[in-house]
Amino acid sequence: MKPFQYKTPECIYTQSVASLGLTQVSFHSSDIRPTEMAATNPLIYAQAMYEAADEHLNSEEWRENMNDAFPSEVRPFGSVPTCPQVALMADRSVTFDPRQTYDGRTVTKGEALAGALVSMEAPEVGVLVSARVSILDHTVQFGFTEQSMAQTADKVLSDLELTMAGKIAESLEGQPSVSKVYVGPLSGSPTAQAEDVLDIIAVHLDTFWGRDITEFGVLVPVSLRPILNRAAQRAGLEDIDDLVGTRVQVYSGTDRGIFLAPKAFAMLSFRENKEGDVWRIELTRNSSAMSWELEVSAVVDVMATAMVEVKVGGSDWETTPVALPIIKQIFLAEAP
Repeated sequence: MKPFQYKTPECIYTQSVASLGLTQVSFHSSDIRPTEMAATNPLIYAQAMYEAADEHLNSEEWRENMNDAFPSEVRPFGSVPTCPQVALMADRSVTFDPRQTYDGRTVTKGEALAGALVSMEAPEVGVLVSARVSILDHTVQFGFTEQSMAQTADKVLSDLELTMAGKIAESLEGQPSVSKVYVGPLSGSPTAQAEDVLDIIAVHLDTFWGRDITEFGVLVPVSLRPILNRAAQRAGLEDIDDLVGTRVQVYSGTDRGIFLAPKAFAMLSFRENKEGDVWRIELTRNSSAMSWELEVSAVVDVMATAMVEVKVGGSDWETTPVALPIIKQIFLAEAP
């Protein structure tokens, strides 16, 4: 066909975008059926990605997997997080920030007696986890296959998991119930480093909050995953969860060390939206960039600040609420 000499379209069909209710009209001057044009149509690609993300992230299976990884709740729209309360069954000394008592004394240590309730405080701010993928028209119009779409979807979900874990690690750092430990950098072969990591976790496991590693959730930077995976392979195990003895969640972003969080005292609280979904998934058209924008987002509250009433100076009537050091943050570096 010569320039500026256009053939009248012989076939017209329409498609709708589920998330927005928009309709796209496509014109073709060939006799190719719409179903056979799917492998070069950006809208079909974008909508398939949207449906796959919605089906996975807002499924009961995702909620079960999340709860298996770490105690989690999904609360109804507009409600506040549930604050777990756990009874202390043994005496426990607690170190807390100095304060002035009614008679001017400064105290730095008290005792939480057996039977005292440990309550979780709701965080002051929630964590918004959000990610976006731009599906450019020209990258799809050359064609795609089912397998290439599956690879893209797996990569998107994997990156989203790492990002969410990184935001959780970021929110944990600096909380009153987190105590820091510096153990020095790792050295030696990957096998030796993996053994050192396992020893470090075992040594710094606070058995007051859990009798074994299975009662803790472990967060590690993604840089440690290849080392631990290699050790698991050498030991004939399937993955690092079997090697460590509990669910190990890796996170991306800034290396904030290893977190050991007792499952009996900490919890993740996800918010539902008005439609009853945890994840909000939007598919929009960016006309200026000739692309479809797929965005997923969720809000989670990290319930990890444990508070207990402590007697001050042995007094039976003077008490103060203090934060319990239930979470251990282990830095693989020298103390600053």
